[in-house]
Amino acid sequence: MASGAFVSMSFLGMSRTFLGTALPAIRSSLNLNLLQAGTLTALLQLGFSVAVFVGGPFSDVFKKSSMLMWGCFLIGINLIFFGFSDWFWVSLIGIGLIGIGGGLIESSSNPLLIQLFPGRESTVMNLHHFFFALGSLLGPLIMGAVLVKAIPWQWAYIGFGLFVLVVFSFLLSQRISSTKGEKGFETGVIKRLMQKRNFLVLFFITFFIQGVQNGISYWVVTFLKESKGFPIALASASLFLFFSCLALGRLFTSYLITKFEEPVYLLGLFFLLFAALLVGVSAPGKWAIPFFALCGFAHSGIFPCLLAMAGKSFSENPGTAMGLIATGSGLGAMAIPWLMSFISQMTTLRVGFLSFEVFVILSIVLMSTHFKSLSLAKSRASF
Repeated sequence: MASGAFVSMSFLGMSRTFLGTALPAIRSSLNLNLLQAGTLTALLQLGFSVAVFVGGPFSDVFKKSSMLMWGCFLIGINLIFFGFSDWFWVSLIGIGLIGIGGGLIESSSNPLLIQLFPGRESTVMNLHHFFFALGSLLGPLIMGAVLVKAIPWQWAYIGFGLFVLVVFSFLLSQRISSTKGEKGFETGVIKRLMQKRNFLVLFFITFFIQGVQNGISYWVVTFLKESKGFPIALASASLFLFFSCLALGRLFTSYLITKFEEPVYLLGLFFLLFAALLVGVSAPGKWAIPFFALCGFAHSGIFPCLLAMAGKSFSENPGTAMGLIATGSGLGAMAIPWLMSFISQMTTLRVGFLSFEVFVILSIVLMSTHFKSLSLAKSRASF
């Protein structure tokens, strides 16, 4: 059961970096401007957000393993659909459905693993999202190699979709089982959670930081290619390095989180992200590469830690709580990269990238002003 969750999470990561790496080629073949390309990333995240918003509460009621397999099926079918599309509006539908599949995977696999590994929530969430990062590593490698060899980007999407369907068929044949939730679906749970101050703090921090992470992953290849003059091979390798540090960081931070209070740990990562992003955007030429990689390391422990804090602090309805946090992630990843594309269209890509720093600062302010209450909530949950 756990292995199916880990493998499925890697598909979610790979679908994101496929789009980020292919974005310059997609813009060229579909004749898109920066804002239209930003709409593709926004629709991917809108589908994700809708699915995790609905899927979180549903995972407390229905079989999580079934939701997981439906997510794989939707991703596989619509990767192929997106690859065959030559029209922008049809592509928007396909990319939105890929997002829905990813949202089902996210909203079912997180509470599934929390239930399987009680008492080790932060560690297992870091490990689970290590597989997201691992899948994300393959996207720039595969798509970058395809583009360097002048192979149409659509072929990579079709091949990826076929592979996901093969894995889906394997999971289906294994008859993976998981228990249904003991409680019925209660819409009031969502309202009660959204009225809790600590939950709103976690929600908006997730919104800001995941928006920045996805903005970097979607646009850094375009930024390095168009603003710094990198060839596509080097720009794709830079995205690979970003996710390499994200993956390695999740292995390392699985240990580190046991040594610090979670609010302290998160503040440290926020300050590291702010500094690394500022230098990465401002540094000349290839000096930008190691600092964007450092951004990946800074991001590595943030989202898993936020998910674990929500799951522990609101353990009566962990699926709903974690689903809403994932919804915040999806909404941020929809709105903030799109806003960045709008700012870049009006100014330059460099100014657009610097706008990410505003959201990092907002996250630091929220965590700092609610430090004590979040620490107390974590202590009560552990007790």
